[in-house]
Amino acid sequence: MTGDAQALLGRAEVLLNAPDSTAAGNAARLAAFLARQAVEDLIDARCAALCEVSAIEGTTKAKLAVLKSLDTTRAGPVLIAAWHQLTGHCHQHAYQLSPTVSEVRAQCLAVRRHCLGQQSEPAE
Repeated sequence: MTGDAQALLGRAEVLLNAPDSTAAGNAARLAAFLARQAVEDLIDARCAALCEVSAIEGTTKAKLAVLKSLDTTRAGPVLIAAWHQLTGHCHQHAYQLSPTVSEVRAQCLAVRRHCLGQQSEPAE
């Protein structure tokens, strides 16, 4: 699962660094969607490890409760915060501004740093 999350975060970074013509104007929201999927994959893997099972079923909110209750590492709070922030960035409302590239990039960097053990952004 970690490889999938790394690939999704990598694609999000590509969108944030140089959006192509089809993503122009929506690059941050599209990157947030990819990053949230990566976070959900990491949440699944972390919950399965904490519960000592091969896979865990349930809603994301239930999995977040498991992380909040059982995860004593820095990864748990980072995943919870990132999921909430990225979910907000994924939803579009007429009365809200779109997420900025720096807001989405900050969430991607926090996940990379605290959940994947990477200290800096990948060079792409």
